[in-house]
Amino acid sequence: MEAALVDIIGGIMCTDTSRIHECTEALGQAFRNPQTLTGFCQILVSPREAPVRQLAVLLMNKRLQKLHHWQMVAPEQQEEIKSCMLQALIGEEQKGVRNAIGKLIGTLVRHEADKEDSWLADLLALSFQFCNMPDPKKSELGASIFCTLTEAAPDHFLSRMPAAFELFSCVLVAAQAKGDMATTTVSNMMMGMCFLVPLVDSHTEETLENTVPLMLFALQAFAQKGVVSEFNNGFDMLDSMVENTPKLLNKNIQNVVQFCLEILRNKQFYAPIRIEVVDFVGRVVSVKKRTIVKQKLLGPILVAIFEMICSVFDSEDEEDDYLTGTFNSPGSAATQALDNMAFDLSSEKLLRALLPIIEPSLQSHDPQRRRGAFMCIAVISEGCSEYIKRNNLEILLSLIIQRGVIDPDPRVHNVAFFALGQFTEHMQPEISTFAPQIMPVVLDFIHQVVVEAKMTHSVEPNKINRIFNALADLCDHLEDEILPHLPVVMECLFECMDQENHVHIRKLALINISTVASVSKTNFSPYLNPIVHILTHYLVYECSAPLNALRIEAIDTLASIASYVGKENFTHLADCTLQFSLTMLDQGPDDPDLRRAIYSLLSGLSFVLTDNMDTAFPRFVERMIQSVASTECDNESNNHNVGDGSDDLQVENDFVLEKEEATLALKDIALNSSKSFMPYLRWAFDVVHKNIDHNQEVIRKASIDALCAFVMALGYTADIDGVKLACTILVPQFTHLIKKDEEPDIVSTILENLGELFKTVKKAALPLAQLAEDLVGGITDVLLSKTACQYSEPVDDGEGDTDTEECEDDEMVIESAANLVVTISYALDPETYSMYFGRLYKLLLTQLEKAKKNDDLNQRTLVYGVLSECIRPLGIRVVTYFDDLLPVFLEGSTDCQSKARHCCFFGLGELVYNAEENSFGSFSVILQALSDAIARETDAFAVDNICGALARLIITNCNIVPLGFVLPVFMHNLPLRKDTEDYDIVLMAFRVLYMNARPSVVDFIGQMVAVTLNALVNGKLSDSESTASAVSFVQELKDDYPHHFNNVVSTCNSAEAFEIVQNLLN
Repeated sequence: MEAALVDIIGGIMCTDTSRIHECTEALGQAFRNPQTLTGFCQILVSPREAPVRQLAVLLMNKRLQKLHHWQMVAPEQQEEIKSCMLQALIGEEQKGVRNAIGKLIGTLVRHEADKEDSWLADLLALSFQFCNMPDPKKSELGASIFCTLTEAAPDHFLSRMPAAFELFSCVLVAAQAKGDMATTTVSNMMMGMCFLVPLVDSHTEETLENTVPLMLFALQAFAQKGVVSEFNNGFDMLDSMVENTPKLLNKNIQNVVQFCLEILRNKQFYAPIRIEVVDFVGRVVSVKKRTIVKQKLLGPILVAIFEMICSVFDSEDEEDDYLTGTFNSPGSAATQALDNMAFDLSSEKLLRALLPIIEPSLQSHDPQRRRGAFMCIAVISEGCSEYIKRNNLEILLSLIIQRGVIDPDPRVHNVAFFALGQFTEHMQPEISTFAPQIMPVVLDFIHQVVVEAKMTHSVEPNKINRIFNALADLCDHLEDEILPHLPVVMECLFECMDQENHVHIRKLALINISTVASVSKTNFSPYLNPIVHILTHYLVYECSAPLNALRIEAIDTLASIASYVGKENFTHLADCTLQFSLTMLDQGPDDPDLRRAIYSLLSGLSFVLTDNMDTAFPRFVERMIQSVASTECDNESNNHNVGDGSDDLQVENDFVLEKEEATLALKDIALNSSKSFMPYLRWAFDVVHKNIDHNQEVIRKASIDALCAFVMALGYTADIDGVKLACTILVPQFTHLIKKDEEPDIVSTILENLGELFKTVKKAALPLAQLAEDLVGGITDVLLSKTACQYSEPVDDGEGDTDTEECEDDEMVIESAANLVVTISYALDPETYSMYFGRLYKLLLTQLEKAKKNDDLNQRTLVYGVLSECIRPLGIRVVTYFDDLLPVFLEGSTDCQSKARHCCFFGLGELVYNAEENSFGSFSVILQALSDAIARETDAFAVDNICGALARLIITNCNIVPLGFVLPVFMHNLPLRKDTEDYDIVLMAFRVLYMNARPSVVDFIGQMVAVTLNALVNGKLSDSESTASAVSFVQELKDDYPHHFNNVVSTCNSAEAFEIVQNLLN
């Protein structure tokens, strides 16, 4: 037996492939014989060469790793194997063989951990005995056993925790006394202790806490010796403490941070060690932020991180490490640490510490320091966006534009453009006001890139991607404000589409044209024909592989134009575009990305052709539904583990994107062609409904969008029974997903879609009382942060550093749920809505208190806005909550955030207006609050809402409003400047005053005429009824006060306005 096994081992170790294959098969046959394991044990303890004995143990371990195989071994043989391994471990001299034995013992410990077995006790005793021996070989063996046991069966140490931690302390003290702490014994002990740190109790806390300085000495020794693997083994223990017992670092936080800073500052240490340490520092700051700030450690940490960011790179590629997400250099790892700190720390505290550090470097003669300063500005932009928008936006933006992007060093201006791109993405909408300063810089740089690419016949993808993304982000958020920039933007993009330009430049230009078209909408029409002329070069049935990407992007661009440029502007292109789409679908290449683009184009055409698209449905709807039903994307491996312990990442391959786009196209077609799509709707609903729990998030999200659209399409065709049936299926499933889905974006999508659904189909959406009850339960769970997508373990660091702030995803979900508190009113009768509001508003008030505590301006604004919007659907029933809501809005009227204030002014007005006579007793306190506010208010939106509130008070009871004081202020702040939705209510107040308090308004007749005409001329009234009422009122004023009327009309500053006035009144 032994000889045969040695022969097998020799064959596996040889280089002959056929011999290896033959011996591998022979090994499989051998393992069918129970004595094979005994044979391998004999080889292990034989005097044979080390590689043979090591492979024997490895093969045993591979076999016995499966519990089933170990359980098949007879109990007597199990005891023989365990005894053999223990004795072999003690006597083995070769390190490789000893390590292999240790791994096998670890496997056996895992299998035997639940048994009361003397073998385990012997192992423990042996480990403790050997660790304390002065002989390095013995202590190394003991530490190796200790590490193996703690990893395989940490629970066996529960009764021995004080002894284990005392042993650890003794090992460190002994190593320090010998003057060498960088030993394998210390490394193995620290690695083993990692598995026990989560089990620390009150009896062992002090011992562990006291060993931290010794641990730092050991880590320092490993770093100086340059043994990266052993340093990492030991460093994992500090990591484990930060994760599991952060309070035990309190006493040693200064020492820990200083140790880390010494490593970070010293470039002589190996890069992997410095990367590990800077990553650790970021986590320490996250968990111990209050302690770090209190002990004045933030500044030194930021200085060290900044110096690493400014360090000279070993190669040009390293500069893009951070931008590409590969943190394999100290500089890029430091950049990522700063990025994380921007999310974890108070933005105010971070910026107060960081800006003085980077400011001198902005003026430095060293380009690397200038580059580092702009990199810091770039990476904090997302995490600190709200604070920067309120306090530093103009200053930092001017630095980027006036210094960074014009810097002569390419390393500096490239990063400055990256910072500009980050700002355009994360500082919206405020940064759009600086578009006149930003746009020329971006367009000029794009021009330079195009010229440079023509000269060199090459492009730097990361560089040009960033600048084109910056242009797209800027345009995307400008909305109507894009119009002044439209000519120069399109001139630049036309230049980029030159046939001589690199394919990548043209592709990015097409993406930007799509963005511009979607933002400018009908204003894009002057550019339609030139763009279509360019697109015809790419909208071909056959093309080379390099141009296929341009063909697909051209189809996407045409789809965007069709969706937004306006039906009247695109109609002349609709038929040929439809024919091209159908032909490509029938005869084009079998390419999922191409089909995705065609589906997008057909979706865009539905905005133009609407129900006239019905004749083409037989040629493509079935194909779309097949793509939705396809399982090709499910059969591919879409989930991959990246690195150790990382989350599963979804790979959005072409089949996934095809499935997503097909789903979204069916959604748009159902909404835009609802009548003609009815024959296909049930089929589409059933197929899409099967994807509601798809493993890919994008598919689930698209399916939810589409399903709600299908129900709204039923509503558009007045199929109320169909709406009720569909909602009895969907609402329970949506409620379940709100509570159980782990993706915040999915939950937000459901909540937002339900809001739109309720607005469209109203009470038919909740035909059964239980549906409303369950859904309100789901909203309640979100507001209490009890859903699966919000769950996180709170970490207490021992000094009250428990983090109560929600992350951005949590805020998004809570915002969507809070908004649904308003929109669910469309689906309920007022009495039922009032009952549910009574449950939910207290949760909203709790959110408000949390937002105040965390100084969260957005969350405060959200709650104030939601509460104010809920009043109208409550109607007179708001009196039940009047006494609770009034103090909330009064306090909010003095909030430092202008958006919060104007929500509260609106809420005060709505409260009075809907509570009617029940509000009379509060008029004086409300008027005083509005009076105080308007005297100091500078925000136009807030002033408009104060006027709206005053109008509601006047309408409710003008007799108890001191008109002599109120009217001059009221009229002085009209017309409305920004929030023009309240024109209806302002004109209603005019009518009330004119009818009931005419002597008080005689002096303001001319202004009332001017304000009313302003609303009419500019189309600011909500509906035809309000417009007719306004016209009637103006005619009445004209008849009663012709002199005032004529004076106003004579001042019309345009012939167009004068003509509109004449038409309105004739």
